Amino acid sequence: MHSYNSCIVLNTKIIKVISFDLDNTLYDNSPVIALAEKKSQEYLALEFRKQNQIYDINVFKEIRQTLFESNNIAFDNLTYLREECLRRVCSELQKAESIVQQATAIFIDLRQQAIIPKEIIRMIESLSERYTLVSITNGNCEASNLAVGKYFKENYSPQQGHRAKPHTAMYQKVLDNFQIDAEQLLHIGDEEKSDGLGAKNIGCQFHLFQPFKKSECLQKSIDNLIFATQ
Repeated sequence: MHSYNSCIVLNTKIIKVISFDLDNTLYDNSPVIALAEKKSQEYLALEFRKQNQIYDINVFKEIRQTLFESNNIAFDNLTYLREECLRRVCSELQKAESIVQQATAIFIDLRQQAIIPKEIIRMIESLSERYTLVSITNGNCEASNLAVGKYFKENYSPQQGHRAKPHTAMYQKVLDNFQIDAEQLLHIGDEEKSDGLGAKNIGCQFHLFQPFKKSECLQKSIDNLIFATQ
């Protein structure tokens, strides 16, 4: 057993599968989202101008927040949430659905272009030699598109119809697919409210991993994780 902080101890002897969150766990998600949003919004502004209308990004943000807070489980799928938001924003445009789909496609395409530090890649490669690895994410980045995609045996997200963390649906899917008990699964993620609470709800082990927080050092976080899983 190894402690990764003063409160929690991992039982490494029984771990068979490790699940990784993606955003802000394997890469810094902020610049990825910023660029994807910028290009998508630029496209929308252009399409609005073509039809002599003014695009207001604040309207987009307000509608998105309202839908997100509506407790509609369909909006766990962030791609669907974005599409529904854009349908409302573009409702008075000609060829609105085509514009919605193109704006979404621009965002999703750039969303996949996350850059994973070489230190993280080496860490994932090392862990894959000892454990079965999978990804569990609430976002709409496809793990198979990442530089570490080949190391994950399965990938789970709300885009496949699962409930988002901290709901236990994706964790349970891992347990079922690999025929393991909850305590044999270690989940690694950067958010206690989604990753940590989801792990607690299903009864699996959890390691808080925040290599991209300003107060954290990338290599120190990696070293702590490697030590914790030995």
